[in-house]
Amino acid sequence: MKIKKFKIILSLFLIIGIAAGGVLGYYDARLEAAVNNKNGSTLTDVKVDDNLTFNKNVINILLVGSDHGAIKGDHGRSDSIMIATVNFKTKELKLTSLMRDMYVEIPGHGHNKLNAAYAFGGVELLYQTIAKNFGIKIDNYCVVDFSTFEKVINKVGGVEISLEEKEAKYLNTTNYISKKKYRNVKVGKQTLNGNQALGYARVRYVVSKKYGDGDFGRTGRQRAVLQAALNKVLQQSPTKIADIALDSLADVSTDMSAKYLKSLVLKVVQMGTTEIDQMRVPLEGTYKMGRAQSNMFVFFINFSANKAAMNYFLFDKGSEKDWAKEYGGISSVETFGYSGTSSSDSTSSSSSYSTSSTRSSYQQESYSTTSSSHTTYSTRSTTTRSTEERVTESTTSQPQTSAPRPTTAHHTTTAAATESTPSGDSVEEE
Repeated sequence: MKIKKFKIILSLFLIIGIAAGGVLGYYDARLEAAVNNKNGSTLTDVKVDDNLTFNKNVINILLVGSDHGAIKGDHGRSDSIMIATVNFKTKELKLTSLMRDMYVEIPGHGHNKLNAAYAFGGVELLYQTIAKNFGIKIDNYCVVDFSTFEKVINKVGGVEISLEEKEAKYLNTTNYISKKKYRNVKVGKQTLNGNQALGYARVRYVVSKKYGDGDFGRTGRQRAVLQAALNKVLQQSPTKIADIALDSLADVSTDMSAKYLKSLVLKVVQMGTTEIDQMRVPLEGTYKMGRAQSNMFVFFINFSANKAAMNYFLFDKGSEKDWAKEYGGISSVETFGYSGTSSSDSTSSSSSYSTSSTRSSYQQESYSTTSSSHTTYSTRSTTTRSTEERVTESTTSQPQTSAPRPTTAHHTTTAAATESTPSGDSVEEE
């Protein structure tokens, strides 16, 4: 199995950083003013286990796309959760997508969906949850609101996307495209503005022939939009790119300082890397779909297999193997007493999945607040060097070699789900 490679699609977060980082003088001053830490905290302050896997040559950045403010009294929902990785030694860029519906232990809140961690406690609790369930160290974070997504796409003149018939009909008859006047998309290739592209990127109740259904379809659409947006951004002049980036940074919350962000971006540029390796968690053959408390739809996963794969992919720990086979595949999936089903024989190496799930399978987004005993975490080991020290360190003398990579199969759907399209302004909770 081979990992899919994508040309620089780290996400709009790193587009922002890369664009702004290389500009000097006047733009340096604007960068300093634009970068902000809205939460006032850093991941180095978060209490996590001392024994997390890390590599002194690796920087991991938690990327969160959030609809902040959509739910009164919480941090908003994390619509996308990714880890961007820079390996200075091997000169590699990597992107790991974490499926938000994975059923995990959230410190102090029992078991729930992964994205519930962000709703309960913001980026800090989300990091604690990732660390608790997968044992990996993350250095920094970026959180962006959907309004920024729209802004960037509009400033580059929209993005070219090809819509399938079901997708076009769904977008025109629901309020995923929030502004009525833009609910006029068509089947086939076209230029979508920011509001239309955001609606497209959030759809998950329509089966895509290319990407599949549910969250598989949504993450596929998100990657397509990010790739299209990057293509348009790179067509702009250097000054236009800088202006777009700096204007957008005001809406991005990060614990990275302007000086650190610029240093990181310059190091990445010096690496000369033009491709990004991507992994999706959970891996194929390591999960079951099912229902947990409150009848919410979740992915029950094989934690050992996915943890081992992430440690190797992010930190070059261990050797490449068939992770599902090595760690028991679906037979070792932890369902916590609930029932779970696989839509196909997940123990095979096939990347094709058949599913008959309907809209109701994904409809409920409620978070259970089942309590559990509070878990105490010790502070991070003081022997670990700070992220800024590692970024500042020169990397130009490192050999450009690549270790073998673990793999995930691309999710496709071989049997279309039964869909009923709502009319008017109706929209399901996401």
